[in-house]
Amino acid sequence: MQQLICRGAQGEIPGISPLLAPLLIARGADTYEKAQAFLHPSERDLNDPFLMPDMRAACDMVRAAIARRTPIAVYGDYDCDGVCASVIMLEALRSLGADARSYIPSRKDEGYGLNEAAVRRLAEHCGLLITVDCGVTAVQEIALAKSLGMQVILTDHHTLPAELPQADAALHPQLGDYPCRDLCGAGIAYKLACALTGKKILPSLELAGLATIADMVPLLGENRALAALGLRAMRQTARPGLRALMQTAGMQESADIGGMQAAFLLAPRINACGRMDTADIALNLLSTGNAARAAALAAEADALNTRRKAVEQRIVEEADAQVREMDLCRLRAIVVQGEGWESGVVGLVAGRLAERYGYPTVALSRDGEACVGSARSASGVDLYQALCDCGDIFTRFGGHKQAAGLSIRAEDADTLRERLSQAVEKQLNGRVPMPESRYDAEITLPEITLDMIEELKSLEPFGMGNPAPVYLLRNADVLSARAVGATGAHLKLTLSQNGAMMDGIAFQMGDRAGVLQGATELVITPEQNSFCGKVTPQCRVEALGRATARFLPRPDEEALALLQEFDRFCRIHKDCPQPAPAQMEAMTVAPQGTLLLCRTADTANALCARFPDLDAAQDGGVEPRAYSAVWLCRRLKRRGPYRRVILCDGALCPQEIACLAEMYPEAEILSAPQSPALRARLAQLQFDVNALRDCYRTLRAGQKINVLNPRECAMAYVLQSMELITLQPAPQLLPMRKASPTEDPLYRLILNGGN
Repeated sequence: MQQLICRGAQGEIPGISPLLAPLLIARGADTYEKAQAFLHPSERDLNDPFLMPDMRAACDMVRAAIARRTPIAVYGDYDCDGVCASVIMLEALRSLGADARSYIPSRKDEGYGLNEAAVRRLAEHCGLLITVDCGVTAVQEIALAKSLGMQVILTDHHTLPAELPQADAALHPQLGDYPCRDLCGAGIAYKLACALTGKKILPSLELAGLATIADMVPLLGENRALAALGLRAMRQTARPGLRALMQTAGMQESADIGGMQAAFLLAPRINACGRMDTADIALNLLSTGNAARAAALAAEADALNTRRKAVEQRIVEEADAQVREMDLCRLRAIVVQGEGWESGVVGLVAGRLAERYGYPTVALSRDGEACVGSARSASGVDLYQALCDCGDIFTRFGGHKQAAGLSIRAEDADTLRERLSQAVEKQLNGRVPMPESRYDAEITLPEITLDMIEELKSLEPFGMGNPAPVYLLRNADVLSARAVGATGAHLKLTLSQNGAMMDGIAFQMGDRAGVLQGATELVITPEQNSFCGKVTPQCRVEALGRATARFLPRPDEEALALLQEFDRFCRIHKDCPQPAPAQMEAMTVAPQGTLLLCRTADTANALCARFPDLDAAQDGGVEPRAYSAVWLCRRLKRRGPYRRVILCDGALCPQEIACLAEMYPEAEILSAPQSPALRARLAQLQFDVNALRDCYRTLRAGQKINVLNPRECAMAYVLQSMELITLQPAPQLLPMRKASPTEDPLYRLILNGGN
């Protein structure tokens, strides 16, 4: 189930393209002047750094330390933002003649932020400590640094806690009235560097832009200027480390380097160093002036990123197996944990699960009695506030609305799952968490052209706060949908609408190949597709909405599936409770908890038309969220923790009810009367004793029967049940014996139509 939400706006801006105007209005640029400023970010959009409180005091402290030849320690974080901030700060300090050194803690051994042991070591040699991208929650560690004789300049952008550390100067965009309240850590470091050097543009601007994109801060206002100007500088960079990194990532040196390349090709390789080894690799890569060393470090970062992807995929699979055992119909947050999971990867795992399930997620790496982990938000939940509601069970935590890091005792992990669920439930206020797909406006297929896609590029760089434009296609006809990729994980579409045809690609939606056809709602991003030198427009499908036709009726296949179910059920000897009658005409379905179990495509499609917002599933895996769904069931199994299961085609037999009661012990089971479609499928299986004798004689004569024909296959199954033949690996005769079909439980089920 997916929520489709329009995030767009309507309106016109004189002098601005009708295509761009609504997009600009939605991003706050609702006048011609604002639109021009948005479309053409420049140096004028960079704010005066001295608008930030304590900036002058911080500069005075740095200059005094340089004058006294006092060594300065720059204490950073191990992600892309923290590494870029460290390099920016070091380059600015050294350009002024400072004796500056960097310290980035080990993610695995020390964890995020300042720690006592590191502070004590640094205090032995340094008199000034500058934190970058960390420190706002380090009350005790900064107090320790000051007690050891250090001055402290705090620069950070994470959520302000109730108690601030008593630093000598605190640079935070949300302290005071600084115009851009969402600078990243490197953005703040860049403002301090500009204030110290008296320049607006520094060689480290490209790093500030990269970090701004990578750290998922809103790309609006000054952040947009930093990102755009940084990307321009990156395209002509003389920095050996960036050039080597781009080459390793397969990026062409051209004007086409955009926000998506920075976010998905460069940032992950920088982050991989701190995740899988030490962030010093990335720090040295971005700092070095030696091309040969840069190439070697870039290759090392690339290898670490490759290993990171493999480790991440393994942990995601292990974590997902845990999620499939959860009751997300009751819980409102996911908490997974694993012994020895790479602490540098659990944040990515939490993000993957939060995106997949739409639930705020915590992933914990357990080491004996302690766990360290990361959390990611979903469904509009303020994650930091939710964690604050559970704050008493953490040994340490910090972060912001979308992401956080934490430490906890292993014994408290289950408590965290319950407490966090309660905190999230309070924010949701009865709303069901689920993945969201937001779009800017509606569009038709003929409107998607190469010129249109080119015009949309003027909104670059894309990222948080300025996402790539996404559109809703209503009633586009899906002519074909086939699974592609090595494992069939993706979906290749052919779309048609109003006389236009276009290809579409839907990543990680290959399981919809069997159920998607006809007029469908699709949320898409228009993009260029280059193949054999030809460039054409295509749709990258972000989400699938309502579809008018979902299941292809295949009567013979449905009848054969019923036969296999009868073959399983006929050997069950349990008390078979009577299901409650389902009032189908008056039935209402909540978004979560109800499974509409169908045995025929006719009934399933009728229910899809009646409840178009529900999921449509054909077999498939476990759904721990128990989103209400129309399920075309071939083989009965447990799909998730449903609270109500309705047999919409009616019950096959009492044994089916017994199986359901065992598979769904928490559910109320209801049944409609047998539908005409189900009775027709059951009739395809029926035969009399004389027909069964003829079938047996045919086999004895060495002739074959058509096992794809439901009636002939049913007779073969009964003969096997009577121990006269075996069907595996192929139909074979067994020794003759006297047997009566009327005493065979399978025959009786088939003869009586399941009753």
